[in-house]
Amino acid sequence: MCLIFSFMFKIISQTLFARSIIVLVKEVEKGLIKNESEIKKMRNLGKVLASIFEELKKEIKPNVDSYDIEKLFLNLCEKNNVNPSCKGYVEGSLPPFPTGLCLSINNQSVHCFPKKGVILKEGDIVNIDTVIDSDGLYVDSAHCFPVGNVDEEVLKFVKTTEKALYNAIKKVKNNTRIGAISNTLQKTMEKEGFNVLRDFEGHGIGYSMHEYPEIPCYGEKHDGPKLKEGMTICIEALTCEGNSKVVSTGGWETKMADGRNFCIFEHTVLVQKNGFEIFT
Repeated sequence: MCLIFSFMFKIISQTLFARSIIVLVKEVEKGLIKNESEIKKMRNLGKVLASIFEELKKEIKPNVDSYDIEKLFLNLCEKNNVNPSCKGYVEGSLPPFPTGLCLSINNQSVHCFPKKGVILKEGDIVNIDTVIDSDGLYVDSAHCFPVGNVDEEVLKFVKTTEKALYNAIKKVKNNTRIGAISNTLQKTMEKEGFNVLRDFEGHGIGYSMHEYPEIPCYGEKHDGPKLKEGMTICIEALTCEGNSKVVSTGGWETKMADGRNFCIFEHTVLVQKNGFEIFT
């Protein structure tokens, strides 16, 4: 009888725990659903970030100092009355992030930044990832830019990454599972012989740079929590030509362990009842 009681108590405890998790997730989701006013503000902010990227794109050419791109970005933020959210960002024991842009070249990976004297060369690929905020709300976007004439296989890699992002965005609507997005990113890249990062991922966004839910670049299509109408999320296609292992090069900065190229494309996206809206 004691064994039966113990077994029943265990079942009841597990059921209560599962219910508490469901309630917790629902409460978390409730706090992440944006109202019409918030959506309008984020939509307008996304347009600003898209316009900033159009200006940055013009400066991606051979013999340009990477730090000149940073200076242009900061000037554009000031002109548009928005904050460069990455500059001064603090996480864990790392020092405040030194620039407004994350900028990586070729095999450099996430969280690298522009430096004076680092010159763009013909054939490079340059990844720029950044966040801006205004009135307490954030938007996030990233693009990869070829510098001059780029090797055909490298260009295929970049174009496949961009395709993976848009394929994944097409999966977005109310009640879509995160796994459908993750699986699409993974399958699009693997089909062309490329890979996705396992240690970094997309995320929700709104009143914080990083909100629930986490959105990996790999997984099974029926896994993960469901998206809800009114959520705002950042889908990130974080990809690599070869092995997905990323190693630290000190502080914030990283690189691909195998020395091959890294690429990122990202958009801030609104979840709608029957689809999506890209803000950036």
